[in-house]
Amino acid sequence: MLKRFRFVIGSAVLLALFFVIPVFAGGWAVITLDELPADIMEGEPLTIGFMVLQHGRTPMTDLYPTITAKLYKDEEFVVKAEPEGKPGHYIATLTFPKEGEWRWSIQAFTMDQTMPMLSVASAASVPSNSQAAKTVSAPTFRSALTIVSLFTLALGFIGALIAYRRRSRQVAVLTGLGLLAGIALFIMGAASTSRVEAQAESISHFEVPSSISQVEFGKQLFIAKGCITCHINSKAGSSSDYWTIEMGAPNLSKFSANPEVIFMRLKDPSSVKSDTQMPNLDLTKVEIEALLAFINSK
Repeated sequence: MLKRFRFVIGSAVLLALFFVIPVFAGGWAVITLDELPADIMEGEPLTIGFMVLQHGRTPMTDLYPTITAKLYKDEEFVVKAEPEGKPGHYIATLTFPKEGEWRWSIQAFTMDQTMPMLSVASAASVPSNSQAAKTVSAPTFRSALTIVSLFTLALGFIGALIAYRRRSRQVAVLTGLGLLAGIALFIMGAASTSRVEAQAESISHFEVPSSISQVEFGKQLFIAKGCITCHINSKAGSSSDYWTIEMGAPNLSKFSANPEVIFMRLKDPSSVKSDTQMPNLDLTKVEIEALLAFINSK
């Protein structure tokens, strides 16, 4: 009986060391998504980009990451990721065969990190995109303004030549008005171009999905950006759902602080604490505000 008890205890210790030793030997990393996937459709390819940083700081190259996606218990597929761009960055293309709530995780180095669940919509339920229509119609309007302004300016220059040759004051006045109109239209076209480019830039940047709250968006980012790898936070999920390495990072389950301090800590950690181990994740203002709302939530 005693021998069997010793065997069980010894096996448990060895098993614990199997998981613990790689951590202290540098065998863990933070997986950080470029951005949270949105508007996912069945049958359409979705490109996922992510960084793998050893200890959250050092880019890891020459890895062979994979992504596993599961729909309940009846559907599963695995996709290999390839290196792309800067060191430590990888991409993979996923095509979901069915609509539904898909669970997925990224396996890289010694990590198998679960990511926020993906809602895949049916191809038959695609809503009309009014914003896309506006974006398409805007260049058409801009082109029309440019053509009209150039035409008006051309007429103005022709009128100026006629007025100069005939010494006609009336023609000169009409020519001046024509040139002013042409210049005004050209300025309007340029302003329209700036607005359209600004709109396109704002659309391309990450925005809080209208279907969820800012706190929920921050919760998803807390997982997707790899914060949960270093920080325990019971609001994001239980320890059985996500792999958290307890390496001295504070427990954020009941944490709250001055929003300005958290904002600066997320934007540029070293500016708040020069010797911090927290990496700079190049978060956008929208992402930082969402994370701030989640961290300070009750």
